[in-house]
Amino acid sequence: MKEIVLTNENTIYLQDWVRDVEIIPLETSDKALVGNISGIIVTDNHIIVYDIFQTKSVFIFGRDGKHRATINRRGRGPQEYVSLEHVAMLPDNKTIAINDNMGQKVLHFTLDGRFISSTPSRFRFFTMEYLTENKLVCAAYGISETDPGLQEYENRTDLLYFTDNTFEITGSTLPKRYKEGRFQITPNLHKFEDQVYVHRPLGDTIYRATPDRLKAIYRIEMKKIDGESNLRSDITAEDFDLLSSQKNTFPGLFADSKNYFNVPVVSPDRKMKNYLYSKRSGKVYRVEQRKEGVFGAFSWPRVGIGDKFAEVKLAYQLIDIGGEEMRKQHPELANLTEESNPVIVLYGFKEGL
Repeated sequence: MKEIVLTNENTIYLQDWVRDVEIIPLETSDKALVGNISGIIVTDNHIIVYDIFQTKSVFIFGRDGKHRATINRRGRGPQEYVSLEHVAMLPDNKTIAINDNMGQKVLHFTLDGRFISSTPSRFRFFTMEYLTENKLVCAAYGISETDPGLQEYENRTDLLYFTDNTFEITGSTLPKRYKEGRFQITPNLHKFEDQVYVHRPLGDTIYRATPDRLKAIYRIEMKKIDGESNLRSDITAEDFDLLSSQKNTFPGLFADSKNYFNVPVVSPDRKMKNYLYSKRSGKVYRVEQRKEGVFGAFSWPRVGIGDKFAEVKLAYQLIDIGGEEMRKQHPELANLTEESNPVIVLYGFKEGL
């Protein structure tokens, strides 16, 4: 396991070190009005964004930002979902899987929005990722003890389940750690290429999932930035509120790429700070952003693809910070308005970090 020690000793400005920047405005139309972006999947040919709160839809775009299809199948029919909790991509990069937690099934669709199949799930889970075509890891969220589908399962207090593609459980791990119900939080699942990473919220360890176990990959150490990354099991809500008002905390919103690993941290004033670990040099950098251009609107890397990260920029924020000068520098943003869909920005880093 590699220990990543977060430090403020090396500070860089993002605008000085990015390279190969791709700016991709997502096409705005009556058929593609993206609300909140709950998650994003980027492949060589597609950008998939989904919204579990407002539109409860999946929007499929080409890598050029052109709208290809929308999946909005709310209902109780065999090809519909009651709730859209999470979206995953199968290893073939051609099939989208939607977890309907309330309907207790997973639906599969093509990249042009056509329904393929529906598979019932015997228990409730929030997020899922495919390890192989036939093996998954599914993250539950603390009600396993009362889930009828788990009453006969010995380790039903676990939060992470290994299953086959019919959602028969083959193993589990990450038993409930925290005594207070507020902290029975779904483990974070993050996919980079064919690897699936797992993080237990309020913990300091990031694991890589295999079809039957977890392997510890990174440990996040935050003492040098006055932070806490592994909270004790008996912490109360009052203790946590006090702690987070005084120290930096790790929300688990990490992103991996070929050469770098990004670790966002939440400060006591509730602002996000980015730290970048270089796999090449082993150094850690505090990443700042000047309020200029497309990187002036703060965000954090959502996912990695190859040696690049992908960020989501809201249109109104870009207009607010960049204005006309940004439009001149980036002609692809010439028609951007405050009502436009978000903009996806892909970028790598220059040699030297």
